[in-house]
Amino acid sequence: MEAKQPPPLGEILRRARKTKRVSLERLAAGTELSVSFLSQLECGKANVSVENLKKITRFLDIRIAPLFGEEDSAALGKVTRKGEGLPFTLEGSSAYCEALIQKSNADLQATFYVNPPGEGRKVPFGHVGEEMLYVIRGEVLFHLNDEEHHLYEGDLIHYRSEALHSWTNPGKWESVVLVVNTPPSW
Repeated sequence: MEAKQPPPLGEILRRARKTKRVSLERLAAGTELSVSFLSQLECGKANVSVENLKKITRFLDIRIAPLFGEEDSAALGKVTRKGEGLPFTLEGSSAYCEALIQKSNADLQATFYVNPPGEGRKVPFGHVGEEMLYVIRGEVLFHLNDEEHHLYEGDLIHYRSEALHSWTNPGKWESVVLVVNTPPSW
């Protein structure tokens, strides 16, 4: 039996905003995002970065994880098929990003990134926890605080998530990486 798919993210955010009786203008002022962007997001015509989703959910006082569909707490596991993850954007990057675990009570997060040449998670980022990045295809130049590591297909780096970390694809072809961290950073 197929699991019921949750409604689109924009629709869920619109419902939450209206339930809390918050206008688009008030949400825009409280999150420093434009009314136009928020309207497009609610209509499914714009993607949202994790950072901006955090701003919206903080302002509306709602949790992020349930937005992606609650899982049966009695289930032992869930399969995420190719293309069934939740796509999202990184600010300042054209990398394709997909959250692979959509379970609100998961203790870890797995994210798939496809990085065109020169792209990746370019803005250094730090959060609580532990993390690893595995290069599936291509290469990445990985920055961990002041250290730089040139990683190639099959290489893995494991690190404390509190350290500022970022990466870019220095190659001529796209690179693909899998990042797994605990606890989930969203």
